[in-house]
Amino acid sequence: MKALLIALSTLTPFPSSPEKWTERELKQSVAFYPLIGALIGGLLVLTARIHLAHDLKALLLLLLWVITTAAFHLDGLSDCLDGFFGGKTPEERRRIMKDPSIGAFGVTGIALTLLFKYVLLSRLLAVEENWKWFLLIPMAARWAVTFSCALFKAPQGDKGLGSQVVGLSAPLFAASTVFALAIGIALLKLPALEAYFLAAVIALMVGFFSKSRIGGLTGDGMGATVELTEVGLLFFTCLSISKGLLPF
Repeated sequence: MKALLIALSTLTPFPSSPEKWTERELKQSVAFYPLIGALIGGLLVLTARIHLAHDLKALLLLLLWVITTAAFHLDGLSDCLDGFFGGKTPEERRRIMKDPSIGAFGVTGIALTLLFKYVLLSRLLAVEENWKWFLLIPMAARWAVTFSCALFKAPQGDKGLGSQVVGLSAPLFAASTVFALAIGIALLKLPALEAYFLAAVIALMVGFFSKSRIGGLTGDGMGATVELTEVGLLFFTCLSISKGLLPF
């Protein structure tokens, strides 16, 4: 239960974190990330049922998406963009990423991410049974972080919270994956497997790029993984539907 509460407080602004926890419980919390994603997706599904014009509803969904994460992931994306492309050495890049100010790369990244999400949400709202994707996409994006935490290591000497959660054990990763896949397949069958494959590819790209730039994966990289995966899956969904590759 502590691990679940830690996961909820890590990925959302809800003050659910227990007063005391162990390093083991902190690492175990990563296995619950897909469940937290499913909860966020559930809120999106309920909001998508409100009777509004698609453009207004897309704005409302986007606002809810940001509020339920307190913009944590957007902040991580902006820090990664500023650091990865603004420094010349791994040490300098990590210093820039820890700087609370935001640079041109970070601002541009946030603006483009929100713009892409708004346009893609507007398109997805016109599709029947869109609620299945509203549930799956946040869950798959957070499973991508679970995948990253099982695969990558933190930069040497980094003491951030993100660096403390990497190193998820294989059994917990397997259990988390089974949970995420079971819900995805129940909702969408084969397209769900394609979505998880894309989520894994994006997680690998972010993880290996982060490793090449700063020596490992940090919490900022995990936030970037979530945002880029959500945009990637929204784009994949809208493109597949427009090409008639999905059954609705």
